[in-house]
Amino acid sequence: MKTQLMAELLAILLISRPLLTVFHELGHAIPAILMTRERATIFLGSYGDTDKSFRLAFGKLEIWIKYNLFKWKGGLCVPHASNISINKKIIYTLTGPLASLLIAIISCYIAFAYKLKDFLSFLFLVFLLLSIFDFLKNIIPSNQSIMLHDGKIGHNDGTSLVRLFRHKKYPKQYFDAIALYNNKQYTEAASVFDTILSSGLKDQDTYRWAIYCHLLIKNYRKAKNYFDEFRKRFQMNSEDYSNLGLIYSHYENHEKAMKLYGISLKLNPMNSYSLNNQGYTLNILEKYEEAITFFDRALEIDKSFAYSYNNRGFSKIKLGRIEEGLHDLNQSFELDPYNPYYFRNLGIYYQERGEYQKALELFLKSKSLDNYTHDIDTLIAEVKKYLSQKAY
Repeated sequence: MKTQLMAELLAILLISRPLLTVFHELGHAIPAILMTRERATIFLGSYGDTDKSFRLAFGKLEIWIKYNLFKWKGGLCVPHASNISINKKIIYTLTGPLASLLIAIISCYIAFAYKLKDFLSFLFLVFLLLSIFDFLKNIIPSNQSIMLHDGKIGHNDGTSLVRLFRHKKYPKQYFDAIALYNNKQYTEAASVFDTILSSGLKDQDTYRWAIYCHLLIKNYRKAKNYFDEFRKRFQMNSEDYSNLGLIYSHYENHEKAMKLYGISLKLNPMNSYSLNNQGYTLNILEKYEEAITFFDRALEIDKSFAYSYNNRGFSKIKLGRIEEGLHDLNQSFELDPYNPYYFRNLGIYYQERGEYQKALELFLKSKSLDNYTHDIDTLIAEVKKYLSQKAY
C-alpha cells in the first residue's frame, strides 16, 4: 500500500510541476504577444538553455522544452519586442503568477465539487497546493537573484514588478536614453544618463545603465567614478564585479581584475563574461593553457560566444597549435564578423606563419575598427620593422 502511495505521489509530482511551469510561462507569453504583436520565446525546464531541448513553434510563440524532467530548473519567458511600455511589462509580468492562481482556483473547484476517484482527487489537491505555492513564490519579492543561462541576473516576478512600478516614476529622459542605448548610440545615451544622475535620480538601475554606456565608449575613468559611488550605495552583483574587473584590466592592474572576476564567479559560476575576461587576462599574462580552461567553460555555457572562440584561438596560436587556433578564429568570425580582435588575432596567425604583409593588412584592419585594440600599435610597429629590414 505504501509503495503504491509513493508511486502515485511521484507520478503526480512529475505531472504537476512541469504543467504548472507551462501554465505560468504561457501566462507571461500570451499577453506579451497579444499586446506587442511580436514574438515571444519560453523556456520550460531551464533559464534560457536550448541544449538537450526540443523546439516547438505556434505562430509567434516559440517553446524550448528540456527532455529530462528530472533536470528541470523552472522556466523563462523572453518577449522579442523592443521598447515595450512599462504598463505592458507590468501586465505580462503579473499574468504569470495570476495564471498559477487561476490553476489553483480551478483545481480547488474540481477537487471539491466532483466525486472523483482517489488518484484524481489527490492529483487536483496537489495541483491546488503547488499552484498556491507557485503563486506566492513568484508574487512575493525576493532578494535572491536567478542565474540565467547566458550568465545574466534575473529576478522573480514580485521583484520585477517592484522595479517596474519604480520605473513608472522615472522621467521621460530615462527611457529616451535606453532607446538610444538599444540603437547603439552609446555616446548620446551616456550623456543623458549623466544628466539624470546629476539631477539627483541616483538609483542602482540608472547607475548601471550609465556604467554600461561609458564602458562601451571606453570612458573607463567615468565608469570607475560611477562604480565608486555605486559601491557606497548599493550591493554589487556578479555582473557589477565583472564590469569593474574589466576597468582594472584596461588599467593593466591584472591582479585586481582577476580578484574581481573571481568574486563575480563566486556569485554566479555561470557568468560567461567573467569566465571569458578571466581567460583574456591570463592570455595577457601569457598563461595560455590556463586561459583555455576558462574559454572552454564559457563556451559550455554559451556556444555562440564569439569572443571566447576568438580568445581561445589566440591562446592556441601562441601555444603553437596554430591550425586549431585558426579554426576557433573562423568560428568567431561566423558569429561576429566585425570584431577587431578577430582581425588582430588572425594577423598574429599569419605572423606566426611568416606571412608578414598579410599580417600587417589584418592589423591595420583591426585598428580601423577599434583604435584601442589591445597591443595593436605594437604589433603594427613590429611587422613594419620586419618588412622594412627585409626590403634592405
